[in-house]
Amino acid sequence: MAQLTHEEAIKRAEYVGQVAEAELFEADRNGGYSTKLKDAIHETQLHRLLRPKRYGGHGLGHRTFSEVVRTVSQHSVSGGWVTYFMPLHENWVALLPPQGREEIFSADKFVADIFFPIGTVTYVEGGVRLSGQWNWGSGIDFCEWIGLGAIVDVPGSGPQPCLVTIKVAEGEIIQNWDTYGLRGSGSKGIKVNDVFVPWHRVLPVAAAKKNNTPIGGEYDPQEPVYRVPFMPAFTLGFGAISLGGMQRLQKELHTRIRARQRVLLGGQEWESPVAQRNLGELVTQIEQAGALHERYIQQLEDWCAEGKTACTPQEESRLGAWRSSICRTGLQTGIRALELLGGAATYKGDIVEVFARDLLMVSLQVGQAYEDHMMFYGRTQFGLSGHPLG
Repeated sequence: MAQLTHEEAIKRAEYVGQVAEAELFEADRNGGYSTKLKDAIHETQLHRLLRPKRYGGHGLGHRTFSEVVRTVSQHSVSGGWVTYFMPLHENWVALLPPQGREEIFSADKFVADIFFPIGTVTYVEGGVRLSGQWNWGSGIDFCEWIGLGAIVDVPGSGPQPCLVTIKVAEGEIIQNWDTYGLRGSGSKGIKVNDVFVPWHRVLPVAAAKKNNTPIGGEYDPQEPVYRVPFMPAFTLGFGAISLGGMQRLQKELHTRIRARQRVLLGGQEWESPVAQRNLGELVTQIEQAGALHERYIQQLEDWCAEGKTACTPQEESRLGAWRSSICRTGLQTGIRALELLGGAATYKGDIVEVFARDLLMVSLQVGQAYEDHMMFYGRTQFGLSGHPLG
């Protein structure tokens, strides 16, 4: 199979973005995208970006991954979110025992996950039986598999948070996704009742976070997915989503301010020094977020070149603080865009209104909750523990 290049991946991401934008408002109304987005991601093979080559993946690096997500997010924040999660969840599949990796990757279907360890398990010969109900299963309608969080007493390593992987069809999808923003992500719940899961589909998350090494060996340590700390790489895309959304709003602002006529004050909006100053300030903030995201990517690339699979609490918390700062700037950009464009931009069916709501929701996701990550980064300055999620 011909290996995908960075340049070709970005071209394919542009195509996926156009598919996502074409259904942007419909997905927002319906609480999820149609299968057109699923098919576009699958046919472009973007879900295989980080998958190891031995399993039919492209084994590309994190810069390509980030650029793909940012490109789609310039067309649709929710579309970028779904596109991000499809290759992202293959990260932890690549850490399963060889039999689990082979079973899931050979099917070449999408994978969802919900990390919160709230499920219950009973122990049986060859594995566990899983029960529980989880929320926030982004893109679950597109997925064949889902890893669900539970505390499991893993043979040889003791009780710890795990992802216990089932087929989505073995559970019941709960139609409870009716939120303020990110509606197109289709992040529904799932209910599971006493489903058998073999040990080769159980991933001890603590072990993965510690050294990012697959269970049972049989892997190529030169693959980028195995050469970086797990959580900083796993959460990379949230900043890329926010940055892509901000950059689209920047274009929208420039176009609309240029065309806007101020009826009450008279004159063209773009001729006003106030409007010029406001746009300059906002663009500078977006550029600052872009520079911080670039620094995040460069840190991952440096670690990848070194083969550094574990980092200190301060290093991990630093990236969490950077990521949460980028996403908070995304939230602020969305609100400021509405302020500068006025009430006309708040109508349903206006892309600024949808992007503003979606960027707010990105900033609220637990992986970049601003107050938490700043507190934990501050804690590590004094030698205390960092954020449990990185």
